Amino acid sequence: VWTSCTTEGYISLTAYYVDQNWKLHRKMLNFSHFPPPHSGCEMAKIIYDFLEDWGIERKIFSLTLDNASSNNDKMQDYLKEKLLLQNDGLLCCEFFHIRCVAHILNLIVQEGLKVSGRAIHKIRESIKCVKGSEGRMRSFKACIAKVSGINTKMGLCLDVVTWWNLTFLMLERALLYRRAFTSLAFEDKSYLNCPTNEEWDRGEKMCEFLHPFYEITELISDSSYPTSNLYFMQV
Repeated sequence: VWTSCTTEGYISLTAYYVDQNWKLHRKMLNFSHFPPPHSGCEMAKIIYDFLEDWGIERKIFSLTLDNASSNNDKMQDYLKEKLLLQNDGLLCCEFFHIRCVAHILNLIVQEGLKVSGRAIHKIRESIKCVKGSEGRMRSFKACIAKVSGINTKMGLCLDVVTWWNLTFLMLERALLYRRAFTSLAFEDKSYLNCPTNEEWDRGEKMCEFLHPFYEITELISDSSYPTSNLYFMQV
């Protein structure tokens, strides 16, 4: 369930299944408008309707959700009870609700990011500052040319606050241009968000911290092979 910037609610349902040749498939079955209330009971009703429309309500083995809301827990309780009325043993009650490992990793990382919140904020604002003006971008490129040793062609990128893996990519790229940002601070007095050396060091440490989480998320987010056998040792 997702709420857009216009506060409109949407719900999507994706199915994973194994075909007769033992090949894993992933199909988005539904994506539709979902008006409030977004209670557990209402979510269970709409998902059950989706399953009925596809004729697969008797074939559901498990359900994966994120851990963001108690409504999700209530929804799976309601849905499980409804499905139990239709199933003759296929449904595995004990393991019906499978927690989303990517979301668990996200919760871990979000706690870690709080430690370096100020440093990351200043790096993010620095990138916004440079990318937000053609004139400042030209000045920044001049600083790159002036500072020796920056040989990368990787551009700067901004993150999305809720997507921490983009925060890793943002830090990884910004750190390559660390000396160029410092040079820009000397050249452009209106650039006020340049991180201190200590904050750059903290950003570097956070980038090292995020790297294995990034690799794990890439590994377990793939849909072309099973991942439930990988998560425990990775976590």
